[in-house]
Amino acid sequence: MPDPGMDGARAKLSALVISYNREAIVGTCLRALAFADEIVVVDKSSTDRTPEIAAGLADRVVQVPWSPSVEETRAMATDLCTHDWILFLDDDECLSPEAVRFIDAELRAPRADIYRLPLRHYILGVHDERAYYWPERHVRMFRRPALDFVPTVHGGIVQRSDRVFDIADDGGACIHHLSHQSVAQWIDKSNRYTSRPDRVRCEQEGSGIVRFAHARIDHWRERTKPSGPDEYPAALAVLRATYDLIDRLKGWEEEAGLDGAELFRAACARLDAAYASELADLARPRAGAGAVEAAPVQTAPTDAEAEALRQTVAALRATIAAQRAAVDAARMEADAARASEAEQRAHAAAMQAWAESARRQTADFEKLLADFAAHHDRDIAERTAETERLRVALAGAQQDAEAQRAHVAALNVDVAALNAHVVALLASTSWRISAPMRAIARMLGRR
Repeated sequence: MPDPGMDGARAKLSALVISYNREAIVGTCLRALAFADEIVVVDKSSTDRTPEIAAGLADRVVQVPWSPSVEETRAMATDLCTHDWILFLDDDECLSPEAVRFIDAELRAPRADIYRLPLRHYILGVHDERAYYWPERHVRMFRRPALDFVPTVHGGIVQRSDRVFDIADDGGACIHHLSHQSVAQWIDKSNRYTSRPDRVRCEQEGSGIVRFAHARIDHWRERTKPSGPDEYPAALAVLRATYDLIDRLKGWEEEAGLDGAELFRAACARLDAAYASELADLARPRAGAGAVEAAPVQTAPTDAEAEALRQTVAALRATIAAQRAAVDAARMEADAARASEAEQRAHAAAMQAWAESARRQTADFEKLLADFAAHHDRDIAERTAETERLRVALAGAQQDAEAQRAHVAALNVDVAALNAHVVALLASTSWRISAPMRAIARMLGRR
């Protein structure tokens, strides 16, 4: 059965943005949401052109009183959305084109109730994948009632479904989070957030504030990919740790029971008493100013002066933009050079490992060849010795055979002579005459 609120094959989507004084970014943020069926902006009483810009790009803009964090506004803001699927962004978050296409396709066949998108943080205007914050995912889209919002700073999302989908961080679908332009802005926001009683606090690690400070710096440094000690990723690790330090110091302040305002009042009372008792003789009489004077009013510039000023400011902004572009280009070139150097180092290390492996294999082969040669030499020597022994034995056997042949030849001569003698004997007259006598002897012998 198709989901309720389907328009053709795609579920309808409400896009929600909470804004405050973000005129430089909110237009880009909202233009990325043009594919949504509804765009709702809740503005927290901005004093710049944010509401005006939002009114030209959103379906609805609602102003509410200012509060320090978005968590205190989200629950009310989602009630203004009319569709079950809600995509919620902060006013400094801009979807990538790949994220827009992913969400649009996903709403045609949702695989989950909650979606977590990769955030590419731009802190001090820079995103660096070596920094502690990459990769990082945040829940930014859900289907009601899979989420509840509570006012806890950095803990304001309560999941009611375990059907969660993490969007891959290598496909381009992400949120570009243009969060902090400067260190001052980071510290200002850190101060606002850590002043809220209902917030996620950084737990004490070990004992002692100093040890805690070192531990937090080490914690964020360990999450940072290798970089130089003065490079951006290392600086960001320290900057991130400052939030934890501010948060912990405010907790320590509460635990110590320090009330700086009351202590200042007591100090002023002590000093006033000392002035009255010890410096009365030096005090000069005063009639009092009577009224507060207004500072001289500056003459408004003429239209020509204002136009010249605007042109100067525009030229300065263009120069700054060009310088920033040049710095960004140089930074990109440096990053590319570092990446190339790292690749070359990795290649050199691989070649060195290959060469070491080849050296070991060569040494093993040479040892095997030496063993084979030694064994072959021993075998040749043994075979040569055996051949010589057999040659000597064969020579002796040949001599023996020659002697045997000579002996046989001599015997043959003797046998021939004997045969001739026997033939002569048988042919002799005496052998014929003695024949009767031999016959009588044989007969007597048989008896």
